[in-house]
Amino acid sequence: MNENNNYGGRISMSILAMAVIVYILKTLQHIFIPLTFAIFLSFLFQPINRFLRDKKIPIGVNLLFFVIIILFSFTVVGAVISTSITAFVDDFPKYENAITDMTKDFFTFIDMPFENVTSFLENKVNWFQIADKISLTRILSTTAGSFIDFFAKLLLTIAFLIFIMLDLEDLNKRFKAILSDDDFHLSEHITKKITTQINKYIVNKTAISLATGLLSMFFIAIFGIDFVVVSGLLIFILNFVPNIGSIIASSFPIIICFIQYGLSWQLIAISATLVTIQMLIGNFIEPRVMGKQLQLTPLFVLISLIFWYWVWGPVGMILAAPLTSAITIVLKEVPSFRLFTTLVSYND
Repeated sequence: MNENNNYGGRISMSILAMAVIVYILKTLQHIFIPLTFAIFLSFLFQPINRFLRDKKIPIGVNLLFFVIIILFSFTVVGAVISTSITAFVDDFPKYENAITDMTKDFFTFIDMPFENVTSFLENKVNWFQIADKISLTRILSTTAGSFIDFFAKLLLTIAFLIFIMLDLEDLNKRFKAILSDDDFHLSEHITKKITTQINKYIVNKTAISLATGLLSMFFIAIFGIDFVVVSGLLIFILNFVPNIGSIIASSFPIIICFIQYGLSWQLIAISATLVTIQMLIGNFIEPRVMGKQLQLTPLFVLISLIFWYWVWGPVGMILAAPLTSAITIVLKEVPSFRLFTTLVSYND
C-alpha cells in the first residue's frame, strides 16, 4: 500500500513540477528562447571549438571567430529578407486591380451586383477605425519594436553562447569531481548523443531545406510567377517546421500564381510541381538522409509542434523537433520514463 502511495505521490510531484517548468518557460520566453538557441549553437560549434583548442588557439580567438560567424550569417539572412520584403511591397500594388476584377467576377458569379457591395463598403464599414488600426505610424512602430526585440535577442544569444563556451571546460571538470565514474560516463554519453544528433539534424535539415527552396525557385521562375526570392525564402525557412511547414510555404507561390494568371495552366503546373517536390524530398530523400535521427514518431512530432507553438509561438515550432528529441534522449536514460519514451520514439 505504501509503495502504491509513494508511486502515486511521485507521479503527482512530477506532473506538478512539469507544470511549473512549462509556466516558467512560457512566462520567461524572452530569456529562454535566446538561451536555447545559444545551447544549440554551442552543440553545433563544439567540434570546431575542440579542434581549435587542440591546435592551442586561445579561447578568446575562438569566441571571436564564432561571434563573427553568427553576425555574418544573420547579416546575410537579414539582407535577403529585407530585399525580398522591399520587392514584395514595391510589386504588390499592381495586383490590386487583378484582385478587384476577381472580386467583381466572384460577385457576378453568385448573382450579386458589385455596386451593392461597393455601397455597403462605403456606407456600412467604419474605415476610420480600420485606418487607425493599420495606420502607417502603427505599422512602423510595430516593425521598429520587432527589430529592436530581435536585435536584443540576438545580443542575448551571443552573450549566453560566450558564457557557455567559456564555462564548458570547467563545467566538465566540476561534473567529473562530484559524480561517480558511472554517472559521469552516463552524462558524457548523453551529451555526446545529443550533440551528434543535433549537429546532424541542423546540417542535414539546412541542406535539404536549401535544396527544396532553390529547386522550387527554379520552377517558379520557369513558369513566370512573381516573388521568386520571397517564395524560395519562405519555403527554406518554413521547411524547418516538421510536417506542416512546407505545405504552408508552398501555398504562397500558388496563391500569387492564381492572382497573376487566374485558373490557368500555370496554376496547375506550379501546384503539381511544388507538391511533387515536397513529396519526393519529404517522403524519399529526407528519410534516407536524416534516417531516424530524431527518433520521434510522426504523431508525437505533431503534438510537440502544437505544444511548443503554445509555449514559444512560431519560434517554438522551429525548435520543436530538435528540442523534443534532446529531451527524449535524456528521458530514455531514466528507467521510470521508459514506457513514455517507447510510445513517443523509435528504438535505437
